[in-house]
Amino acid sequence: MIHPRHLAFFVAALLAPLPAQAAGGCDKWLSETVQATGSYLPTAEAYSRSFVFALRLDCDGTTELVTVQRPTGNLPVCDAGQSVEVVGRLIWNRTLVDGHYEINDPQGVSCR
Repeated sequence: MIHPRHLAFFVAALLAPLPAQAAGGCDKWLSETVQATGSYLPTAEAYSRSFVFALRLDCDGTTELVTVQRPTGNLPVCDAGQSVEVVGRLIWNRTLVDGHYEINDPQGVSCR
């Protein structure tokens, strides 16, 4: 069984932008608390959906993928493609080869 926290890295790796597109679109909001609304992308494994999901976000005309995760769970499970609003601090995680955007332990998440 894959730990939900590790699953976020797998999701981001599968859905990450190509290297030419990595880092840039949302950089002006890094380290800030943002109120982001985008398309909900659930994880493949249903058991982990209350811990992690991805958000397809428009950052000034550039579509970026943001992983949203909460190690303690309790995230709402939205329908695939449904609009979801997330309030939290945007970071750039360099753990993977190209890195990816994340919001960890968001202050608020709601399906729209």
